Amino acid sequence: MHLNLLIAISLLCWSTWGLFDKKALQGAGHLDVLLFQHCFYLLEVPAGWLLLSYLNHNSWHIRPETWMWAALGTLSSSSATLFYLIAMSRAEASFVLGITAGYPLVVQILAFFYLHEALVPERLFGSVLVGLGVALVGSSAVATTNNVLPTSDEDAEADAAKNKGNHKLVLLMCLLATILWGATGLFDKKALDFDEPLRVYYARAIWDAVLLAVMLLVYRRIKYKIAWGSAVAWKYSTLSAFCLALGTLTYMFAMTMATASYVIVITGCYPLLMYMGAVIFLKEKLSKMRLAGVILVVLGGLLVQNTQSQ
Repeated sequence: MHLNLLIAISLLCWSTWGLFDKKALQGAGHLDVLLFQHCFYLLEVPAGWLLLSYLNHNSWHIRPETWMWAALGTLSSSSATLFYLIAMSRAEASFVLGITAGYPLVVQILAFFYLHEALVPERLFGSVLVGLGVALVGSSAVATTNNVLPTSDEDAEADAAKNKGNHKLVLLMCLLATILWGATGLFDKKALDFDEPLRVYYARAIWDAVLLAVMLLVYRRIKYKIAWGSAVAWKYSTLSAFCLALGTLTYMFAMTMATASYVIVITGCYPLLMYMGAVIFLKEKLSKMRLAGVILVVLGGLLVQNTQSQ
């Protein structure tokens, strides 16, 4: 399959994924949404086994190195998703997705030191533009949430303290998610050095199933009451998980056709489509600052596109 088509599918899925997450959080908490998503991933285990057996005539295996890197990728990705869901439950979708979309900057540095990939100036500059763009969009999202007038001085002080604490927590969660998603891309690339995309993806599915069992044990240990009956959370969590799964699979195939920094930076342009969806489906306003941020994201993505052969 053509590299650009794979990237396009990944972009579309990842931009829709965030919108579904925001809708899912309207029906349940972040721990519930994370659990429901992993329940969907459980279905990938038998599906992946049947597909691999069919394609390889029942003769296939996964290397130990693949299992190791896939485990690190799963742990990193799931942890990032947890932090991101916490932030998403406390802030606008455009702010959270805008900030966390800056992970290509992290990847550029890590890929240079740990994967020994060339630090192409044009690609690095494109990453900077993407980072500046999503930062502008994030800033505009924060500004739109602080326009409510307080009813008294005491209320103003209380609201200011509450907003300050919440804002710091959201920024911390976004920072952790950004770093971990950047690391996930590197772990996936390392796993793909040992196996084909489908086998790497299947290994990730197995580890997701293991993580689901761990989550259930932890929830039981802390006596967390799971919102099993939330139809809204189930519906949108499933749609989110499907988009994430398809986007991740196509992204893995793309990773075998180009360098990690190129593929990850290009797919990091998903906020452009996400913002359009947020305006249409989540009724979020497109301010001038946010529009400027989107333009920077597009320019950065186009600049990286021109470095494909480098």
